[in-house]
Amino acid sequence: MSSKDNVYSRIQQSGNLPTLPAILLKLLAACDKDDTPMSEIAAIINNDPVLSCKVLQLVNSAYYGFRYSFTGMDKAVVYLGANTLKNIAVTMSVHQVFERKRFKNVGCFTINVFWYQSLMCATLARRIAQKIGFAGMDEAYLSGLLHNIGRLLLISTFPKEHESILAQPEDGLNTLWAETQHLGVTHCEIGSWLIQEWHMSSVMADAVRYHHEPLEKIKEAFPLVKIVYLANLLNENSDDVENIPAIDGLLAGLQHSDMQTIVEGAAEEVEQIAASLEIIVQKPPETDNVPVISVVADETEAQEDALQGDLKARIKNISLLSNFLLSLAQAGDIAGIIAACEQAMRILFNIEKVLFFLTDPGNILLKGQTSSANSLQQTSRGLTLTLQQSSSLIVKTCQDMSMAYLTAEKSMDNLADTQILTILQSSAVLLVPLVADHKPAGVILLGLPQDVHTLSASDQKLVQVVAQQTGLCLQLERMKEQRAAELEAERRATVSLTARKVAHEINNPLGIISNYITSIKLKLAEDEVVKNELTVIDEEIHRISMMIRQLDLFSQDSKYSFAFTDVNATIADIIQLIKAAQFARPEIRIFFAPDESLHHILTAKDALKQILINLLKNSAEAMTGGGSITVTTKQATEERLVGGEGVEIGVADTGPGLPESVSARLYSPFVTTKPKGHSGLGLSIVHKIVKDLGGSLSCTSSPTNGTRFSIFLPNSAPDELRQTRMRQT
Repeated sequence: MSSKDNVYSRIQQSGNLPTLPAILLKLLAACDKDDTPMSEIAAIINNDPVLSCKVLQLVNSAYYGFRYSFTGMDKAVVYLGANTLKNIAVTMSVHQVFERKRFKNVGCFTINVFWYQSLMCATLARRIAQKIGFAGMDEAYLSGLLHNIGRLLLISTFPKEHESILAQPEDGLNTLWAETQHLGVTHCEIGSWLIQEWHMSSVMADAVRYHHEPLEKIKEAFPLVKIVYLANLLNENSDDVENIPAIDGLLAGLQHSDMQTIVEGAAEEVEQIAASLEIIVQKPPETDNVPVISVVADETEAQEDALQGDLKARIKNISLLSNFLLSLAQAGDIAGIIAACEQAMRILFNIEKVLFFLTDPGNILLKGQTSSANSLQQTSRGLTLTLQQSSSLIVKTCQDMSMAYLTAEKSMDNLADTQILTILQSSAVLLVPLVADHKPAGVILLGLPQDVHTLSASDQKLVQVVAQQTGLCLQLERMKEQRAAELEAERRATVSLTARKVAHEINNPLGIISNYITSIKLKLAEDEVVKNELTVIDEEIHRISMMIRQLDLFSQDSKYSFAFTDVNATIADIIQLIKAAQFARPEIRIFFAPDESLHHILTAKDALKQILINLLKNSAEAMTGGGSITVTTKQATEERLVGGEGVEIGVADTGPGLPESVSARLYSPFVTTKPKGHSGLGLSIVHKIVKDLGGSLSCTSSPTNGTRFSIFLPNSAPDELRQTRMRQT
């Protein structure tokens, strides 16, 4: 190969560099802990040249656009954060898992020796920098670590060519000559080029490029180049420091007599670093001119395989857990959280049978629950356990907050536990506690496949991680629901207080008006037409007075006067009043399609009027450009209510439909699409009145079909319904 450009092109197409599995494992473990200092993460990354370069390449890239370049790892990790670092590590790890043996068959090269020499040069460079008071100690360490990175890149790209190069005597200058002859470029040039490609410090690139240059040339260089040059000399001649060429005056404050002090203990420090990070390193052979044969002992190979197996498992778990955490973040409610956990159990462990027992708000019961897609959903609704004085292992797991196994082999005195094995159709069930804020929140029951009796220790640990995240999300969702309920209660209390004051002030003039109407009726004893009209007015004033007294709607139970009511006639009267009072604009058309066979029902006539007026008013205000409202009645049955025979009233409009944000909280107070000046209480009042009447309310809405409310009112009053239910139970 004659052209450097061709070499660079081949390298660019060769893929990513391999890295150290052990360092990545250490980094992933550190990033997983919330209390790991960033300085410790930086220290781990600093011991891997490839990972160090990737981190610095990212933080110095145009994506972040910082005004100055980062050369030290401490600042880089702070700016990137643990999650980004973990992503870098995982990405590199996945590549290396499939490429880790590409150096094994390269003759005259051992990757473990390479890491030893890289760590040694880095350690010596840092010691030299410390000795002379050089400000960039981290930069010196990283430059020493990367000084031979070009060799690794050349070997991975040109394994056969480099095998011939390494077979020649191991001497710095001879190696450079051989690389030039075989490849047309040296590992020093490649390393420098790589650092520049990664947009790292140009001085670091120079330190890598010139670490084999003649001493006379180095004397004119900047300190970092001299530090790495000297570190490389000491690395190659650590056993014969006295015979190193004269270097006095190379670095201010450093004499030849200091060399032995710098070298002493360096080998032990490298061994300690390697041991602490579980890095497999190998000292180079002490005999001169003996090539390093790529033969790894069986024990070393087994260690590497174990590390790679662990790494593969961690990569798989991190990838799947990332999806699980994303699903949790998007869940939105308790049902979504449960569904995300069920999916994680299915994907991670092939467990299909999952059942939750969650504590109730009063911490009195454990109640069964699943997602809507779970085949056990219907069964789970009837499962409850008492948290006090229960012998169930499920309850014990919840209270002790520790995992346990429920198996068919163990004799069980508790019948509920025996039934669980039948429900989950499994001979072994893993009970996993749900814990939030160091308090029990429930238990996840995992029905293991028939050929699985227990999970491995690593899988149990992963199950605990999933359960821990699920418990935290459930707690947050419950806190959110509780806070929403408290906020709504506070709002209702405010409305209630204001309503009582307003009701008192309004009812006084209404009473006076009612008295005057009575007086006028007495004076018009012979004019029956006017008296009848005054009677209608008096009834409406009375109804207004009742409504005002019920303004305190949200803080107390409303009281209604129930009587047999002609629903069709009541609706017809309301529509006539609305039309007469121009309640609806001329461009709003109101149609009534009653079921003529409709029978009278026992309900509150005034409450029914209030429901209809609110719904008709809402529909009219929604259709700013005009439209139609259709009111219908028919006999109906509500299966969810005991004795659920009754009447269904429909109020449908041709308006634009309800926004999704409103539909989600349709009956919550203070939610409205109307302009400023509207309270957003109308539908919440309608909802409460319908419930007080023993009925139900539903709504369908779309931009093309408008909005339709369906009101079901039972034939009987709520008290009679309750008596019917008591007789049936």
